[in-house]
Amino acid sequence: MEGILSSIAVQPDKVRAERYMELCEDKLGMKDIEAIAAIVEHLTSDEVPQAVSRKVMSHLAPLVRKMIEGPKFEECAQHTVRRIHSQGLASSLEEADFQLRTALFDHYCKETEFSSAANALAGIVLENSSRWTDATPETKATAVAEHYVKIAEAFLLEDETVDAENYVIKAQAFMGEVHDTNLKLRYKAKHAEVMDSNRKFLDAAWAYYELSQTSQSIIRADDLLVLLGKATTCAILGKAGPQRDRILGSLFKDERLGNLEQIEGYATHAHVLMKMHMQHILRRSELRAFEEGLKEHQKALMSDGLTILQRSMIEHNMAAAFKVYENIRFEELGNLLEINKSKAEQIAARMISEGRLNGYIDQIDDVLYFLDDRDALKNWDERITELCVKMNKSYEDIETHFPQLST
Repeated sequence: MEGILSSIAVQPDKVRAERYMELCEDKLGMKDIEAIAAIVEHLTSDEVPQAVSRKVMSHLAPLVRKMIEGPKFEECAQHTVRRIHSQGLASSLEEADFQLRTALFDHYCKETEFSSAANALAGIVLENSSRWTDATPETKATAVAEHYVKIAEAFLLEDETVDAENYVIKAQAFMGEVHDTNLKLRYKAKHAEVMDSNRKFLDAAWAYYELSQTSQSIIRADDLLVLLGKATTCAILGKAGPQRDRILGSLFKDERLGNLEQIEGYATHAHVLMKMHMQHILRRSELRAFEEGLKEHQKALMSDGLTILQRSMIEHNMAAAFKVYENIRFEELGNLLEINKSKAEQIAARMISEGRLNGYIDQIDDVLYFLDDRDALKNWDERITELCVKMNKSYEDIETHFPQLST
């Protein structure tokens, strides 16, 4: 092979390019991977002018994709892209690198090796590509954004959320100029999944809910219902407070909520969400079916030894107790929340410090006092008014039933 390549190298550039291409086609037809590797190393060496190597490599890349399959394709394509980059020729041999990396992406996806697929595609630096010289800003933005979204999608299939988030952020920079509805929806879906995986559950809930309201002419009704289910899951797992109250309210009013029972894994979501919205106490037994449908990252154990769902349930029940009690001993609160009293005190203290629960703790008497959101003077005035109204009502009842007492 070395002798053949040396004999071609002394030919004029035009003849040389044609002879190299003929040799590539011949060796590819024979599935001779070792020979192709030798040709690639020769073409990317200083012996061959870049104009010639660019022409031949651009011819070779689609042929590798077309004529070789399976492990041999992977070996040949990987060797070629590694050689291109190790020689610092990614810009000069941009088209060949692009062709081979997109082919590797398709190959790895077919083999369900999504992390390898994402990394293959991530090696393409598309933003500064020469292919955009005559392209409109919208064309470039759409192509680059789709490139990054595809990478994020592949990383998420392997639950590699950190890498996925990086590419969602990169895509975000171009979405302002994108008018492709399908691409916008794909981006929004990946953005929601990233927030979900990063346990930003309330942000994810709003994102999923927005997607669930897409027209049925664009997304199938069943898929919209699944998105509604994901929104419900994230809303239930979110931190108790005004932000969660708002998303719970929106989901509660959605007429499709009852239809979640038809979707596998979402049978009890509507029941749990309704109890949360109505500020009713939730028991662990009511959450077993809900918990079974959670993904691994949603079942994570937190630093306080509670799972995400357990913490969410306890915080909800704490907020629900606010609607019933003016004050409560931690012993009783622990029984209500199905945890020990010290854990109840820790959670109450954290919620108060984060502004998600209005109250204060009397550590001497071991009591949690709930405070109305309004100021104390106004609260006092309203209690006096309420008492006066009740007294007037009592007087009217006495006068009606015992008129002799009113004289």
